[in-house]
Amino acid sequence: MGLQAGLQVYPRPSLRRSTKLVRRNMLAYKHYWIAFVSGFFEPVFYLAAVGFGVGRFVETVPYEGAEIPYAVFLAPGMLAASSLNGALFDGFFSPFFKLNWMKTYEGIMTTPMNIPDIAVGEMLWAVIRGTIYGSGFLIVMLVLGLIRSPWGLLALPAVVLSGAALAAGAMILTGLTRQISSIEKVMTLAVFPLFLFSGTFFPVSLYPGYLQPVVQATPLYHSASLLRALTTGQVHPDILWHVGYLIAMFLVATGIAMRLMRRRLVS
Repeated sequence: MGLQAGLQVYPRPSLRRSTKLVRRNMLAYKHYWIAFVSGFFEPVFYLAAVGFGVGRFVETVPYEGAEIPYAVFLAPGMLAASSLNGALFDGFFSPFFKLNWMKTYEGIMTTPMNIPDIAVGEMLWAVIRGTIYGSGFLIVMLVLGLIRSPWGLLALPAVVLSGAALAAGAMILTGLTRQISSIEKVMTLAVFPLFLFSGTFFPVSLYPGYLQPVVQATPLYHSASLLRALTTGQVHPDILWHVGYLIAMFLVATGIAMRLMRRRLVS
Protein backbone atom coordinates (compact mmCIF):
# COMPACT_ATOMS: atom_id res chain seq x y z
CA MET A 1 0.00 0.00 0.00
CA GLY A 2 2.82 2.40 0.90
CA LEU A 3 4.65 1.52 -2.32
CA GLN A 4 1.57 2.27 -4.43
CA ALA A 5 1.18 5.60 -2.63
CA GLY A 6 4.80 6.41 -3.40
CA LEU A 7 4.16 5.77 -7.08
CA GLN A 8 1.28 8.23 -7.02
CA VAL A 9 3.29 10.92 -5.22
CA TYR A 10 6.12 10.70 -7.78
CA PRO A 11 4.42 9.62 -11.03
CA ARG A 12 7.24 10.95 -13.22
CA PRO A 13 11.02 10.79 -12.94
CA SER A 14 12.88 13.70 -11.41
CA LEU A 15 16.34 14.61 -12.67
CA ARG A 16 17.27 15.83 -9.20
CA ARG A 17 16.34 12.52 -7.58
CA SER A 18 17.82 10.47 -10.41
CA THR A 19 21.22 12.13 -10.06
CA LYS A 20 21.38 10.85 -6.48
CA LEU A 21 21.63 7.34 -7.91
CA VAL A 22 24.34 8.56 -10.29
CA ARG A 23 26.35 9.84 -7.32
CA ARG A 24 25.82 6.56 -5.54
CA ASN A 25 27.23 4.67 -8.55
CA MET A 26 30.22 7.02 -8.75
CA LEU A 27 31.07 6.28 -5.13
CA ALA A 28 30.65 2.54 -5.68
CA TYR A 29 33.06 2.50 -8.64
CA LYS A 30 35.81 4.03 -6.50
CA HIS A 31 36.24 0.56 -5.01
CA TYR A 32 36.40 -1.41 -8.26
CA TRP A 33 37.60 1.16 -10.79
CA ILE A 34 39.42 -1.49 -12.83
CA ALA A 35 36.03 -2.76 -14.06
CA PHE A 36 35.27 0.78 -15.23
CA VAL A 37 38.56 1.22 -17.08
CA SER A 38 38.60 -2.21 -18.74
CA GLY A 39 35.59 -1.44 -20.92
CA PHE A 40 37.55 1.28 -22.72
CA PHE A 41 40.29 -1.00 -23.99
CA GLU A 42 38.20 -3.61 -25.82
CA PRO A 43 37.33 -1.42 -28.85
CA VAL A 44 40.89 -0.03 -28.83
CA PHE A 45 42.26 -3.57 -29.12
CA TYR A 46 39.83 -4.32 -31.95
CA LEU A 47 40.94 -1.17 -33.74
CA ALA A 48 44.60 -2.09 -33.36
CA ALA A 49 44.22 -5.76 -34.29
CA VAL A 50 41.60 -5.50 -37.02
CA GLY A 51 41.92 -1.92 -38.24
CA PHE A 52 45.68 -1.93 -38.63
CA GLY A 53 46.24 -5.70 -38.83
CA VAL A 54 43.57 -6.81 -41.27
CA GLY A 55 43.66 -3.30 -42.71
CA ARG A 56 47.09 -4.01 -44.20
CA PHE A 57 45.46 -6.59 -46.45
CA VAL A 58 42.13 -4.83 -47.07
CA GLU A 59 43.70 -1.37 -47.46
CA THR A 60 40.58 0.55 -48.59
CA VAL A 61 36.81 0.02 -48.55
CA PRO A 62 34.08 1.74 -50.56
CA TYR A 63 32.12 4.33 -48.60
CA GLU A 64 29.75 6.97 -49.99
CA GLY A 65 31.23 6.74 -53.47
CA ALA A 66 34.83 7.01 -52.29
CA GLU A 67 37.59 4.65 -51.19
CA ILE A 68 38.76 5.22 -47.62
CA PRO A 69 41.40 3.39 -45.54
CA TYR A 70 39.95 0.46 -43.67
CA ALA A 71 41.07 1.81 -40.28
CA VAL A 72 39.22 5.09 -40.99
CA PHE A 73 36.09 3.06 -41.78
CA LEU A 74 36.43 0.78 -38.75
CA ALA A 75 37.22 3.40 -36.09
CA PRO A 76 33.70 4.97 -35.95
CA GLY A 77 32.24 1.49 -35.62
CA MET A 78 34.47 0.85 -32.63
CA LEU A 79 33.49 4.27 -31.27
CA ALA A 80 29.86 3.14 -31.43
CA ALA A 81 30.93 -0.07 -29.70
CA SER A 82 32.33 2.05 -26.85
CA SER A 83 28.85 3.47 -26.30
CA LEU A 84 27.46 -0.06 -26.41
CA ASN A 85 29.95 -1.15 -23.73
CA GLY A 86 28.87 1.62 -21.39
CA ALA A 87 25.21 0.85 -22.02
CA LEU A 88 25.65 -2.86 -21.35
CA PHE A 89 27.75 -2.59 -18.20
CA ASP A 90 25.61 -0.02 -16.44
CA GLY A 91 22.30 -0.37 -18.24
CA PHE A 92 22.08 -4.17 -18.07
CA PHE A 93 24.73 -6.11 -16.12
CA SER A 94 24.93 -3.91 -13.03
CA PRO A 95 21.15 -3.22 -12.78
CA PHE A 96 20.45 -6.93 -13.28
CA PHE A 97 22.43 -7.88 -10.17
CA LYS A 98 21.06 -4.95 -8.19
CA LEU A 99 17.52 -6.02 -9.08
CA ASN A 100 17.76 -9.79 -8.75
CA TRP A 101 20.57 -10.53 -6.29
CA MET A 102 21.62 -7.53 -4.24
CA LYS A 103 18.05 -6.17 -3.82
CA THR A 104 19.52 -2.67 -4.01
CA TYR A 105 16.42 -1.14 -5.50
CA GLU A 106 14.17 -2.42 -2.74
CA GLY A 107 16.23 -0.38 -0.30
CA ILE A 108 16.20 2.66 -2.56
CA MET A 109 12.40 2.47 -2.77
CA THR A 110 12.20 3.23 0.95
CA THR A 111 13.58 6.71 0.15
CA PRO A 112 11.74 9.49 -1.74
CA MET A 113 13.07 7.98 -5.02
CA ASN A 114 10.56 6.06 -7.12
CA ILE A 115 10.88 3.50 -9.91
CA PRO A 116 11.17 5.97 -12.83
CA ASP A 117 13.90 7.77 -10.87
CA ILE A 118 15.81 4.50 -10.59
CA ALA A 119 15.46 3.71 -14.29
CA VAL A 120 16.51 7.21 -15.37
CA GLY A 121 19.35 7.29 -12.85
CA GLU A 122 20.82 4.03 -14.15
CA MET A 123 20.47 5.21 -17.75
CA LEU A 124 22.16 8.52 -16.91
CA TRP A 125 25.07 6.69 -15.36
CA ALA A 126 25.32 4.37 -18.37
CA VAL A 127 25.39 7.41 -20.67
CA ILE A 128 28.12 9.02 -18.56
CA ARG A 129 30.20 5.86 -18.69
CA GLY A 130 29.70 5.49 -22.45
CA THR A 131 30.59 9.16 -22.96
CA ILE A 132 33.81 8.74 -21.00
CA TYR A 133 34.70 5.72 -23.14
CA GLY A 134 33.79 7.61 -26.30
CA SER A 135 35.82 10.68 -25.32
CA GLY A 136 38.89 8.55 -24.72
CA PHE A 137 38.40 6.70 -27.99
CA LEU A 138 37.99 9.99 -29.89
CA ILE A 139 41.36 11.10 -28.54
CA VAL A 140 42.86 7.84 -29.82
CA MET A 141 41.29 8.43 -33.23
CA LEU A 142 42.60 12.01 -33.32
CA VAL A 143 46.13 10.95 -32.42
CA LEU A 144 46.11 8.23 -35.09
CA GLY A 145 44.74 10.59 -37.75
CA LEU A 146 41.46 8.73 -38.13
CA ILE A 147 39.23 11.82 -37.96
CA ARG A 148 39.17 13.29 -41.45
CA SER A 149 36.76 16.22 -41.10
CA PRO A 150 35.87 19.18 -38.86
CA TRP A 151 32.44 17.54 -38.62
CA GLY A 152 34.20 15.24 -36.16
CA LEU A 153 33.63 17.92 -33.52
CA LEU A 154 30.02 16.73 -33.43
CA ALA A 155 31.07 13.14 -32.79
CA LEU A 156 31.00 13.57 -29.00
CA PRO A 157 27.36 14.80 -28.92
CA ALA A 158 26.57 11.90 -31.25
CA VAL A 159 28.22 9.53 -28.76
CA VAL A 160 25.99 10.93 -26.00
CA LEU A 161 22.89 10.41 -28.14
CA SER A 162 23.97 6.88 -29.06
CA GLY A 163 24.69 6.06 -25.43
CA ALA A 164 21.26 7.31 -24.35
CA ALA A 165 19.45 5.19 -26.93
CA LEU A 166 21.52 2.08 -26.21
CA ALA A 167 21.24 2.52 -22.42
CA ALA A 168 17.45 2.72 -22.67
CA GLY A 169 17.47 -0.48 -24.71
CA ALA A 170 19.76 -2.14 -22.16
CA MET A 171 17.34 -1.26 -19.36
CA ILE A 172 14.64 -3.14 -21.27
CA LEU A 173 16.88 -6.21 -21.13
CA THR A 174 17.20 -5.68 -17.38
CA GLY A 175 13.43 -5.67 -16.98
CA LEU A 176 13.02 -8.81 -19.09
CA THR A 177 15.90 -10.92 -17.75
CA ARG A 178 15.13 -12.84 -14.58
CA GLN A 179 17.73 -15.64 -14.46
CA ILE A 180 21.50 -15.28 -14.44
CA SER A 181 21.68 -18.08 -17.00
CA SER A 182 19.75 -15.85 -19.40
CA ILE A 183 22.61 -13.36 -19.57
CA GLU A 184 24.65 -15.73 -21.73
CA LYS A 185 21.70 -16.16 -24.08
CA VAL A 186 21.23 -12.40 -24.34
CA MET A 187 24.91 -11.93 -25.15
CA THR A 188 25.00 -14.78 -27.67
CA LEU A 189 21.72 -14.14 -29.44
CA ALA A 190 21.46 -10.35 -29.24
CA VAL A 191 24.57 -8.44 -28.25
CA PHE A 192 27.30 -10.27 -30.19
CA PRO A 193 25.33 -10.32 -33.47
CA LEU A 194 24.55 -6.63 -32.93
CA PHE A 195 28.25 -5.91 -32.46
CA LEU A 196 29.43 -7.97 -35.43
CA PHE A 197 26.74 -7.31 -38.02
CA SER A 198 25.73 -3.66 -37.70
CA GLY A 199 28.08 -2.18 -40.24
CA THR A 200 30.83 -1.91 -37.66
CA PHE A 201 33.43 -4.01 -39.50
CA PHE A 202 32.41 -3.70 -43.15
CA PRO A 203 29.89 -1.81 -45.28
CA VAL A 204 26.28 -2.93 -45.10
CA SER A 205 26.18 -2.80 -48.91
CA LEU A 206 28.23 -6.02 -48.94
CA TYR A 207 25.36 -7.95 -47.33
CA PRO A 208 22.81 -9.76 -49.48
CA GLY A 209 19.94 -7.46 -50.40
CA TYR A 210 17.42 -9.28 -48.21
CA LEU A 211 19.62 -8.86 -45.10
CA GLN A 212 20.37 -5.17 -45.50
CA PRO A 213 16.99 -3.95 -44.15
CA VAL A 214 17.45 -6.19 -41.10
CA VAL A 215 20.86 -4.69 -40.35
CA GLN A 216 19.59 -1.17 -40.97
CA ALA A 217 16.90 -1.68 -38.34
CA THR A 218 19.46 -2.15 -35.53
CA PRO A 219 20.42 0.74 -33.23
CA LEU A 220 24.16 0.11 -33.46
CA TYR A 221 23.95 0.48 -37.26
CA HIS A 222 22.50 3.97 -36.87
CA SER A 223 25.05 4.86 -34.21
CA ALA A 224 27.98 3.65 -36.32
CA SER A 225 26.59 5.30 -39.48
CA LEU A 226 26.10 8.64 -37.73
CA LEU A 227 29.58 8.63 -36.25
CA ARG A 228 31.17 7.47 -39.51
CA ALA A 229 29.51 10.27 -41.46
CA LEU A 230 30.80 12.86 -38.98
CA THR A 231 34.37 11.58 -38.68
CA THR A 232 34.84 11.11 -42.44
CA GLY A 233 33.03 14.29 -43.47
CA GLN A 234 30.49 12.43 -45.62
CA VAL A 235 27.58 14.39 -44.15
CA HIS A 236 24.34 14.31 -46.14
CA PRO A 237 20.69 15.08 -45.28
CA ASP A 238 20.03 11.40 -44.61
CA ILE A 239 22.13 11.76 -41.46
CA LEU A 240 18.95 13.15 -39.89
CA TRP A 241 17.41 9.69 -40.28
CA HIS A 242 20.05 8.27 -37.96
CA VAL A 243 19.55 11.08 -35.45
CA GLY A 244 15.76 10.67 -35.55
CA TYR A 245 16.01 6.89 -35.10
CA LEU A 246 18.22 7.22 -32.00
CA ILE A 247 16.01 9.90 -30.45
CA ALA A 248 12.88 7.83 -31.08
CA MET A 249 14.53 4.72 -29.65
CA PHE A 250 15.55 6.59 -26.52
CA LEU A 251 12.04 7.93 -25.90
CA VAL A 252 10.20 4.69 -26.66
CA ALA A 253 12.68 2.40 -24.90
CA THR A 254 12.72 4.63 -21.81
CA GLY A 255 8.96 4.34 -21.48
CA ILE A 256 9.08 0.57 -21.91
CA ALA A 257 11.97 0.22 -19.44
CA MET A 258 10.09 2.17 -16.77
CA ARG A 259 7.02 0.00 -17.23
CA LEU A 260 9.05 -3.21 -17.00
CA MET A 261 10.96 -2.03 -13.93
CA ARG A 262 7.70 -1.05 -12.24
CA ARG A 263 6.28 -4.51 -12.96
CA ARG A 264 9.36 -6.20 -11.50
CA LEU A 265 9.59 -4.06 -8.37
CA VAL A 266 5.88 -3.82 -7.55
CA SER A 267 4.97 -7.46 -8.17
